[in-house]
Parts: sequence; C-alpha cells; structure tokens
Amino acid sequence: MSLLPRSLFGRTLLVLIAGLMLAEIASLGVNFFDRGSGVYRLGAQQTALRIAQSARILNRLDPRQRAGVIDEMNGTNFSVVLRRTPAVMSAGFDEHDRYELALATLIKRYLRSQWATSVQITSLGRASRPKNYEAVDTTPLEQWIARHFYFILPGAYSIVAQIRLEDGTTAVFYARIPQEPLSRIESLLPRLLLNLAIFALLGAAAVGAITRSLERLAHAAEQLGVDPEGKPLPEHGPSEVRSVIRAFNRMRLDLRSYLLERARMLGAISHDLRTPITRLRLRAEMIENAESRAKFVRDLDEIDAMAGSALEFFKSLGSEPQRHPVDVAALVGSLCEDWFETGRDVTVSGTGRAPYNCHPQALRRCLDNLVENALRYGGRARISVTDDGAVLRISVRDDGPGIPEQDLERVFEPFFRLEQSRNRDSGGTGLGLAIARNIARWHGGDIHLRNAPDGGGLIAELSLPRFQSRQRGS
Repeated sequence: MSLLPRSLFGRTLLVLIAGLMLAEIASLGVNFFDRGSGVYRLGAQQTALRIAQSARILNRLDPRQRAGVIDEMNGTNFSVVLRRTPAVMSAGFDEHDRYELALATLIKRYLRSQWATSVQITSLGRASRPKNYEAVDTTPLEQWIARHFYFILPGAYSIVAQIRLEDGTTAVFYARIPQEPLSRIESLLPRLLLNLAIFALLGAAAVGAITRSLERLAHAAEQLGVDPEGKPLPEHGPSEVRSVIRAFNRMRLDLRSYLLERARMLGAISHDLRTPITRLRLRAEMIENAESRAKFVRDLDEIDAMAGSALEFFKSLGSEPQRHPVDVAALVGSLCEDWFETGRDVTVSGTGRAPYNCHPQALRRCLDNLVENALRYGGRARISVTDDGAVLRISVRDDGPGIPEQDLERVFEPFFRLEQSRNRDSGGTGLGLAIARNIARWHGGDIHLRNAPDGGGLIAELSLPRFQSRQRGS
C-alpha cells in the first residue's frame, strides 16, 4: 500500500512542501551552526581573557590576600582554586582536543608570559566540583551534541584551566563558555510553520490551477467516445497545458468530421444498394418456381430492411449537426400514437422534468427500435419515463420470454440473433438494438437489458445523463 497521494495535485503539493521543509530545516541548521560558532568564538575569547586576567591578579597579590580576592571571583559558572600541585582530572574526549589546544593558546596569549598552562574539557563530578560551582543537568542528546559539536553546546562541559604562578602555586580555574540556547530552535518553529502554511496555500493554488485544466482534459477525453459533439475546451492554464488543450480540440474536430463522413459514406452505400436490390426484385418475378421465388424475395426483403435501417440511422446522425431541446413526453407520446394507430398495444407512463438536448430523429429512432423489439417478441410495449434531474431514464417492457442472462449483452452485437422464439422467423435484421445503443452512446448515455424480476418479459432501459445535455448542448 503506497503512502503517496494518488492524485497529481497531492503528489506535486507533497513534493513542494517536503522540499520547502527540507530547505527550511537546512537553513535553520546552517543558521544555528553559524550563530553557535560565532557565539562560541566570542565566549571562548571572553573566558580565556577572564582566566588570564585573574591569573595575573593572583600572581601579583600576597599569598595572604589571595583568599579574599578568590571569594569575590568565584561564582556559579566561574571558580578558582589554589593548589600546591596540579589537579588530576578525568580524561576527556578525543573530539575536544583541538578545542583544548586552542583555548590554551588563547590563554597564553592573554597572559603575555610563559607560565605553564594546560586546559582540559571535562564533565565534573560532585567530588571534583568546587564548592560554589553550579552543576548542569544535560540530556543524552545534548551530551552527544556537545561531544561531537562542542562549539554548539560548550556549556554542557566545564573548562579546567591550570596555570602555574611564579611562586609555584597552581591556580585551577573552572569555567563554562556561554552558549546559544538549544531552546532557540523551538522559538523558530512558529516561523517555520508560518512559512510552510503560506507556501502550502500558494502552492495549492498554483498546482490546483494546473491540475484543474488536466482534470477537465481527462474528463473531456473520457466523454469523447460517447459525445464527439461536445463544445471545445476553454484554453486555460500555463502555455504547455493550453497547447495540449488546443491539440485535443483539433483532434475532437477531426474525429467528429471523420465520424460524420463515415456516416454519410455508409449511408450513401446503403442508398446505392437499393438500386441493385430493386433490379433483383424484378428479376425474381421471372423465377417460375413459386417456392424458390418466395425464398428469393424473402432474402431480398431482409437485405432491403438492413439497408433501410442503416440508411435511416446514418441519415439521422449526419443530418443534424447540432442538438436541440426536445420535449421528451411529446416525443414518446407521438411515438405511441403512431404505433397505436397501427393497432399495436403500446402504453406510456411518467414524464420528463425538462426538455432534453438531443438529435430528435435519432432519439426517436432509438426508442422506435426498442418498442418494435418489444412488440415483435412480447406482443405489447409498456413505456415508463422517470427523471430525477440528473439522469433521464426511459424503460420499455414487453411480455415476452426474456433473454438468457449470458446473452443480455451479446444481443447488442450487429446481426446477432437468438434461437427459439427470438429468431429469424420473427422478423428483424439483427441491427435494431445495435443501432439503438449507438444512438444512446452518441448522446452520452447507454442502454441496458434485464429480465423482469417476476419472470414476465424483458426490460430495456435507456439512460441519458442530463448534466451532459446541459453542458454540451447547443
């Protein structure tokens, strides 16, 4: 399971925010290290100068006066102890050797003499700590930072500088170098969060503008197969996205022109077939055998019906380049009246909420095929219209034997016929449902078949999404 967002918007925004966070954290780190280094250099110079000055003062005083002066010098972070011999301290870390050497050199420079001087950075235990020298509690993280990056947290360890005075006394100085508080990082957190919030808002707006154009393009591409007549996409967004949209609009126009040209060509072919069919029909009358003549004429009728169906379908698609608002109730009512006048049992119930943008003749042809199919195999057709404002549904139910479940989709294939009751003897060319579905999909909808739940007949449901008609209709 991937933790990355699935959308381009989420991934792009995540990359931008992650990049900003890394940049901010790196910037804060560099700033903290740089500032800590500056604070350490200044603190080290001040501490070395204080130790050197204190040593020179003690060297000039009479031994009997030194105790009082030392009492004045001592504090929580600076203390002096006089010893006859050097103090023995616990060994420090190798990482601190260069800091110890630098401090010793600095103290000697301020002493302006060649007195023996040594510096050790160490952690003082209770036994080795002077009386007034304050202990410092540090966390394991602070100890690790102070060991490997001493200049960041020098206060975690103490400096023990030992200077041999001219009378042979060893002055032991305990001191801590001032440091940049580690808590300063916490004070910078609100600024980091504010920068992230501002950048996230700006990034979301910028990325959203790009992805919205891509989403519109993806949606248009999905609908291209079912609605080649949709309006061109507005060219919004960056120049690269506009170029893609422009190319897509050109492709849509080319595809629509191709489909219409194909429809006209096939329609012309179907029309041209009428002439040889008519000649064959005349010649069939010359066949002397009545049975052979009847079979021949029946085959010609079937070919003529196929050509007629194809011609009507392609004419309906090619003759109306634009869609028009149509009163669905009036269209279905007119269709029912035409069938009723021929003596067929066709009823209708329900109505649409509003006109539907469509090709009127093509939609009528679609419904007429469904009704004809119901009458042919079920004897009667009951039409119901439902409209929830989002999808217009027109169902046609018959009282026939239904269709096996495994063949509910196969019957939409051109020239496919079922055996038994729904066979060639019942009439039809095998194109009715195929043409009806093509018309439905041309309008952005579809047709689905299902057997009635009570086992009485077949239900053909035409679904036409209304949002497509509102957005793409002319």
